Amino acid sequence: MKNILFVSNTSWSIHNFRLGLINALKEKGFNIAFCAPYDEYAERLKNKGFKYFRINLDRKGTNIFKDLKLIYNLYKIYKKERPDLVFHYTIKPNIYGAIAAKSAKVKCINTVTGLGYVFTRKNLLSEFVKFLYKTSFKFPVKIFFQNGDDFSFFVENKIINKNKAVLVKGSGVNTDYFHPNVCKNIEKNNDFVFLFVGRLLWDKGVGEFISASQIVKEKYKSSEFWFLGPIDKGNPSAVPEEKIKSWQKRGLINYLREANDVRPFICQADCIVLPSYYREGIPRSLLEAMAMEKPIITTNSVGCKEVVENEKNGFLVPIKDSAALADAMKRIIELPYEKRLEMGKYGREKAIR
Repeated sequence: MKNILFVSNTSWSIHNFRLGLINALKEKGFNIAFCAPYDEYAERLKNKGFKYFRINLDRKGTNIFKDLKLIYNLYKIYKKERPDLVFHYTIKPNIYGAIAAKSAKVKCINTVTGLGYVFTRKNLLSEFVKFLYKTSFKFPVKIFFQNGDDFSFFVENKIINKNKAVLVKGSGVNTDYFHPNVCKNIEKNNDFVFLFVGRLLWDKGVGEFISASQIVKEKYKSSEFWFLGPIDKGNPSAVPEEKIKSWQKRGLINYLREANDVRPFICQADCIVLPSYYREGIPRSLLEAMAMEKPIITTNSVGCKEVVENEKNGFLVPIKDSAALADAMKRIIELPYEKRLEMGKYGREKAIR
């Protein structure tokens, strides 16, 4: 029986994004363990019977000594446990985990699920991270990418050997679980609801969403704008909680916090919006919305543009353009109901494909 270890920067991300894969491997007889910083989702995974190894990882830190300690801690885990294969996700596990795996002589596969906030800016840090990628990505046996832009970026900048690279269009979603039939017994009010699902990060277009909501409300006063997702305090791009509370007090948004099951909220929404300029993989929130036959609005940015066929299953807008976002929102409101249904059905077909 083979032993497989999953490593990520949060237990939350393993639970939310890798549980389907982990369960499928478990059903096939593999022993599964996971390695991540501790949060409440570590307990949930442990309760499902998965072995857990705790690490300390500072996602926003650039302290080289802390990062060297992370490499050493991962090395000790790999050396002791001798997994047959390690799956790395997110930036620091991808880079430092690959170095630790090479040192411990265990095989690993890295998955680039988007390049995150570092590559939204060109500076010394992004160049240094590029160097780290180039050094460490010599070691994995395979490297998976979730969109063509990231794949091309790594190949064209000679960060990786193209023969190791595999392009897979996103992690996918369970289209039986995310199904429009879920909405049959859920009441919806008459107001038009725009829903943002995801971590509340500036790079995901939260500011543009707010600005667009103010423009739209001038004409459509009863329209509603909802946020559903965590305040990711460990991320440098996190929106402060005080700011979110102030928007809520002013009536600009309804903040729903986190939910274990996002489907009832998607059911109550008329359109799902993600104005991101974060370097996404393939945004899961948009795939979930499409699978549930909701039209979407997103930006012409890496990862996001992969899921929208403009005017077929939603609208594509330029990044960091609140006015264009507001125009797209108004267009969705003004579409005949039957046209929105048609967009939603096309979106589900695309999600299944």
